[in-house]
Amino acid sequence: MFTRRQTIALGAAAPALVALAACGPNSGSGGSGGSDGGSGTLRFAWWGNPTRNENTANVIEAYKSVDDSVTISAEPGEWSGYWDKLATQTAGGDMPDIIQMDEKYLSEYGQRGALLDLAEAGLDTSKFAPGTVEVGEVPDKGLMAINAGLNAVSIIVNPAVFEEAGVELPDDSTWTWESMAQLAAQITEATPDGTYGMSQMGGVQGVFQLYVRQLGQDQYNAEGVGFDAAAATQFLEWGKSLQDTKACPDASVSVEDASKSMDQSLFATGKIGITMVWSNQVVAHDALVPGGVKVLRPPSMTGSSKDVQLWYKASMYWSVSAKTADPEAAVKFVDFLVNSPDAGKILSVERGVPGNLDVREAITPELDAANVMAVEYLDSVESELGEPPAITPQGGGEFEAILTRVSEDLLFGTIDAAAGGQRLVDELNAALA
Repeated sequence: MFTRRQTIALGAAAPALVALAACGPNSGSGGSGGSDGGSGTLRFAWWGNPTRNENTANVIEAYKSVDDSVTISAEPGEWSGYWDKLATQTAGGDMPDIIQMDEKYLSEYGQRGALLDLAEAGLDTSKFAPGTVEVGEVPDKGLMAINAGLNAVSIIVNPAVFEEAGVELPDDSTWTWESMAQLAAQITEATPDGTYGMSQMGGVQGVFQLYVRQLGQDQYNAEGVGFDAAAATQFLEWGKSLQDTKACPDASVSVEDASKSMDQSLFATGKIGITMVWSNQVVAHDALVPGGVKVLRPPSMTGSSKDVQLWYKASMYWSVSAKTADPEAAVKFVDFLVNSPDAGKILSVERGVPGNLDVREAITPELDAANVMAVEYLDSVESELGEPPAITPQGGGEFEAILTRVSEDLLFGTIDAAAGGQRLVDELNAALA
């Protein structure tokens, strides 16, 4: 089961991708991408959980009514070993035909020629929401992936904790980072020991990126690192202030909490009032919290929701191996996954809200209240979105681990915020080199 940190960050460890240098289209003979020379079998790999595995098995079964001449061979896995396995398969010319891809590693595989250009291959993206196809484009390479679902940074609160503290829920259209911290400190003070206003967000990549975007920067830009040491320092100072004011647990408790499975986390067990999740994780948290959760916009610097600078992030993608023996069949299956309302009803929003607006409209009436809450959140922030961020460059997948190390060193008092801010810049520059 994913830990809370893995769930928020989609994993901290970077895969061993050096071997990908040998995986391009001209890397030698042999590699078929797994289709065994047009045998009618396509290999389909993804990481997930029991719910995702069941949904995906059902959608594979449903595809038989679309094309019974192709057999889809399922290769489910877990995040912890998925990327090392994929790197090994790719370097050995044995990459699955259809791959569930993550934004952190899209550039790594796309730039090295491992992925098929889906636009050139004829994938229909005409029904996707504006700006949501481009998130799968790798510069100078093309459409290396199509999103399997969309999400955005969100704040979820446990109303029961607020009620216990006698604190009213905030107005998410006007709150700021400071007012959220102050609110959380009030909750900690008004509740029994062991209950806290919020989780420690000072080491969470999604929060970091949102924070620096509100400062007019970003995690990456066309040259590489998109933020400076001053912005990183300001963020780390804010994270440290959460601990100092007891808005969140101390360093030891926060680190321990981040390592727990989602169902054992302080938030799920009613010991934290506010936390950050990606919006496609709302449903899982809502199921764990008695009485359910409420979804809010993240804070802004200015106290205005128009300045939050949210963006639509692909929760994950579908990609096709550049060396698949049957690109037409592989793209046809991907087309079914993203463009078929029937497939959408099976997959629901577990991988995120569909980017295809027709599919989204078709499935919404069948969603339960928690899933509708996730869809409505994305709809509510659409008019407030900032510019899409630059895609994570090669080596950028290491940033989550870098941020975690720096944040923990800060919280345990071995460095100050200024040193931490400079380390974030220096270590990420080194990772991108």
